[in-house]
Amino acid sequence: MEEIIDSENVAERRSIESGNLEQRAEIDISEKIFANGPNMLVLCLTVIGLIKIYTRFEKITTLADNFLAFISLGYLIATVVAYIAMRSRNGKTRLKLARAADLTFLISLTLTAAVALFMTFALEG
Repeated sequence: MEEIIDSENVAERRSIESGNLEQRAEIDISEKIFANGPNMLVLCLTVIGLIKIYTRFEKITTLADNFLAFISLGYLIATVVAYIAMRSRNGKTRLKLARAADLTFLISLTLTAAVALFMTFALEG
């Protein structure tokens, strides 16, 4: 009888630990997004400035700087949501916010890569 109770307790502890582990992983992701989001934001702003300089000297226009401006907002949103997730006391809310920050950051990162590809081929000279 004691073996059955012990095995049930072990299974219950494992499910609690796996849930706790998942929450800890999401918090770690939030911390990384919070640390790297501003860096990506500054990178976007720097590239926007460089594109403005290049287009002024070459007398051309491009949409890359406009796209990067919107992408930088994505990084800003991801950073703010990650901060709110880290400060949240409710586990479920923290998990949802961390996932939202992660998704927003990944979308912005993908769009940044797309703009980089566009710039590589459109602004060659």
